[in-house]
Amino acid sequence: MWVEAAILLFAFFVVVPAIAAAIGYYAWTGKPKNWDRSTYWTAFIASIVACGFLMVYAQRMQADVRSRQYILQMILFGFGVLMFGVAGGCMVGIFAYRHGKGPIWREVTSRPGNSADNIEIEDRPDD
Repeated sequence: MWVEAAILLFAFFVVVPAIAAAIGYYAWTGKPKNWDRSTYWTAFIASIVACGFLMVYAQRMQADVRSRQYILQMILFGFGVLMFGVAGGCMVGIFAYRHGKGPIWREVTSRPGNSADNIEIEDRPDD
């Protein structure tokens, strides 16, 4: 029984944040290219509903530890935990989508001739 608790704690405190961080990072960089904020919203809602269904169903099974149904209960709960990580990542993706590209003005100021350094040099009075 304590092994089960250790695995679930590991899943909640290590695996779920790792999945959420990975999805959030890829959203921050704008990947996949065909996803936008509305897709992250849709994936968040779908995964949180699936997570809730799987975890509640597994919790209400009331399987005995000595039966095969107990293994099914643990598998369903584990998939629910993974979906919780996906939901967390999609929630991060909603807010972090394409912020890794940098602000719009970064592209403008990095072009030759538009740099702030060039402006300062041009505005100096002649000696």
